[in-house]
Order: sequence, then structure tokens, then C-alpha cells
Amino acid sequence: MGEPIVIHALVAKRAELSGQVLDLDRQKAVLKAQLQTIDEALAIFGYARSPHDIKPRRAANRLFKRNELARLLRRDGGQGTNRETALRLMAVKGWDVADRELADKVTDSVKGAKKWQRQQAGG
Repeated sequence: MGEPIVIHALVAKRAELSGQVLDLDRQKAVLKAQLQTIDEALAIFGYARSPHDIKPRRAANRLFKRNELARLLRRDGGQGTNRETALRLMAVKGWDVADRELADKVTDSVKGAKKWQRQQAGG
């Protein structure tokens, strides 16, 4: 039989997670009802196509806070390739440098930030 402390911690964690699942289910139901209302309004106003043909738009998750990347680049010096710079910045932030997808996103951000810095310095 397991240790009582371990069991208590696991029960508490499961209760927390199941509560989060219930909250998400509630949120999902509310969002579906809102979509249904909008679909009905589109039909009333004569929208000819299926509302399901409208592509979902997702909110962008920002990797860095406002001006954080610029500050990190100034502190780092930005020497080397965009990928090398991105990996150094990921290490500074404590992110997993082995995560290729995240590294690609950070590299794109570094590339854009370096380009923006060059434009500001040149004009």
C-alpha cells in the first residue's frame, strides 16, 4: 500500500485537475452556444455559405512580453546566426533548447527583431 502522504497529494491533484476539466467543459458549452447564436444571425442576414466554412482564427501566443526580446538581444549582443541567438535566449529564459518547434518560433522572432533593430538604426 502507498504512503498516506503520496496518496493524499495524488487525490488532491486529481480533484484539482477534474475541477479544471469541468470548468473547461462549461466554457466549451458556452462558446458552442455563442457560435450557434452567431450562425443563426448569419442565416437571418442572408449569409449564403455554411458557417462551418469560416476558418477558425486562433489567438497568437506571445513568446515574449513587450520589448522583452529587444532587451534580451541588447544584453546578448545578438552575435552569430539567428538560430544560435535564439538558443542562447531560450537558455537564459530557462526554456527547453531541445524543443525544435519552440526553437523555430524563437528563431523567427529573433530574425524579425534583428531586422526591426537594423531598420531603426538605419533610418
